[in-house]
Amino acid sequence: MNPSSPSILVAEDHADSRDALRTLLEASGYRVVVAEDGRQAVDRALAESPTLILMDIMMPEVDGLEATRILRRTPGFTDVPILALTAMEGSRERALEAGCNDYITKPIDLRSFFAKIQGWLGRDEG
Repeated sequence: MNPSSPSILVAEDHADSRDALRTLLEASGYRVVVAEDGRQAVDRALAESPTLILMDIMMPEVDGLEATRILRRTPGFTDVPILALTAMEGSRERALEAGCNDYITKPIDLRSFFAKIQGWLGRDEG
């Protein structure tokens, strides 16, 4: 993996979804760091300084909304794009209010998923 590739933190409590996202993103040339809950997401973000964060909203320990609020109050994370991942209806406004930059619904549509990631990272290649 190219060390200059953008890094993406995938915060997702479901192992199958987390593994699928990791596989898709790594196959597209991104470096991937994973977290299983919101507390781990904050810890991994602080340790790894990812270029972009994919944040599941419904997670144990600390949910994705609270993890996002914590990161937004942390120096160095005010401008890191955080994209909410959720299947829950009506979560969009709550995610944006918590500090997420954008919203991706589950099940994920791969074309729009990669378009959003590339848009937030300023990349045009596919």
